Amino acid sequence: MSESKIHIPAKRLIPNTQGVVRLTPEAIACLTEVAEESGQSAKQIASMIIVQAVTKGLIIYDREE
Repeated sequence: MSESKIHIPAKRLIPNTQGVVRLTPEAIACLTEVAEESGQSAKQIASMIIVQAVTKGLIIYDREE
């Protein structure tokens, strides 16, 4: 892998104020694996992954021009 950034298509969304996010089966499997390995809850792990990805600049927004 030549680049260690996360590429995400960019579009404006309305925030979900309930804090509920639905994951794909693949993402659930990955999250469960990390949670089991770490001994922390899926909520804690998902939150840490999201915050670190954003604050450490690991996301590249692929905007259509």
